Amino acid sequence: MVGCAAGYVLFLGWAMQRLSYDVWGALVVAPLIVTLSVPLIQRAFPNDREVALIALAGLGLKLAGSAARYWIAFDAYGGAADAGRYHEFGKALAGEIRSGRTSVLRAIPAGTGTQFVERLTATVYTMFGSSRLGGFMLFGWMAFWGAVLLIRAATIAVPGLAVRRYAILVFGLPSLVYWPSSIGKEAWMMLCLGLASYGCARLVGRGRAVRSVAFTALGLTGAAFVRPHMAGMWLAGVAVALVGGLLVRGGEGRERSRFAMVVLAGIAVVGLSFVAAFAIRYLEPAANDADDQVAQSSVTKIFEETERRSEQGGSGFETIDLNGPQTWPYAIVRTVTRPLLHEARSLAELLPAVEMTALLAAGVLGWRRFANVVPMIRRSPYVLFALAVVMMFGLAFTSIGNLGILTRQRSLVLPLLLIPWCLPPLPRRRDLAGAARAANIAAPGPGALLRAH
Repeated sequence: MVGCAAGYVLFLGWAMQRLSYDVWGALVVAPLIVTLSVPLIQRAFPNDREVALIALAGLGLKLAGSAARYWIAFDAYGGAADAGRYHEFGKALAGEIRSGRTSVLRAIPAGTGTQFVERLTATVYTMFGSSRLGGFMLFGWMAFWGAVLLIRAATIAVPGLAVRRYAILVFGLPSLVYWPSSIGKEAWMMLCLGLASYGCARLVGRGRAVRSVAFTALGLTGAAFVRPHMAGMWLAGVAVALVGGLLVRGGEGRERSRFAMVVLAGIAVVGLSFVAAFAIRYLEPAANDADDQVAQSSVTKIFEETERRSEQGGSGFETIDLNGPQTWPYAIVRTVTRPLLHEARSLAELLPAVEMTALLAAGVLGWRRFANVVPMIRRSPYVLFALAVVMMFGLAFTSIGNLGILTRQRSLVLPLLLIPWCLPPLPRRRDLAGAARAANIAAPGPGALLRAH
């Protein structure tokens, strides 16, 4: 350890002389991230050392993914990325705050969308310094803890979940390692949506209403500042899970529990209406037009504008027309599974195509896990929550005609999409018959009871 520390100090000194602070600043940030994360990971998974080790490996992958994302953004693409804009704004504001020319209150994240992320970047740089690569790692660290919260949520609320398999997929899939690993919206959204999912899991799994509602509300509020439409999907999923849990468990719980579930479901529906209205105002391309008073026309214009913008660039494809409910299943499946191998036209498209094709192949081989989805809904409303969010994403993002945008956005719902791959397999009929025979053998018959008497 002493030798490693000495080597690190020597390498840091060399880097300070030869490299810019944008790069060597990460050599200060990365050890700090690891030092803070190790005890927190042990606390997050206190009873499963293997999952804790998987999480530590996932942290290393996340830091490597942040470095890869940095290289792609500023070396391969020459800085033509949103992260460059966030970095410049955050660096300038953090410099003013540190020099005392402006109040630290200006670094508090405010506004919506891009403005919120700019202020968030300034907050991070004020605390940790304005190293560009270090900023990528710190934002990737946010996404890492969002993944930890999503794993904890599934562990709490899904009985029989293959936790190690799920942790390996969430921490190791290339899309989740790469996309939410840079200065930008995805990392913050992964953290907030993970917190909201954790709150939902506690609501439907453990029934601790006060803390669970606080976690859910905090996560959804943070997500709504950046992408209110995604927050709306999550809130709608929470409402569906609460109503589903109320219907399935209506005869099992106490009257007080049923009343609490009804109240929480009502709150979720009311909150959904507010988030939906805010999302329409945020996304509407012509929010100030006097003619845009009808919600249906507003939503139509939103999707038309989204489609027009997303089809720009070299990764465009023809979107699916939603002509009616009969087209919804196909549209959902294609949105969440695109691209496949035959649709890849470049190396950047080949990697997610291989990933998704491998997942589909694993799903076919493990079909009994997917066959257990419907029975698991009755046991775990969280499974219903995950399916509802994935279905809403598949419908809402059907108009996205750019593979790069679609894969980046899909990385936020991918942890929920992976749950069917990790459910307990549906028992075979011969296993059920064998269990029934064993139970009959174990239970003494009437003759045996009379002889014993």
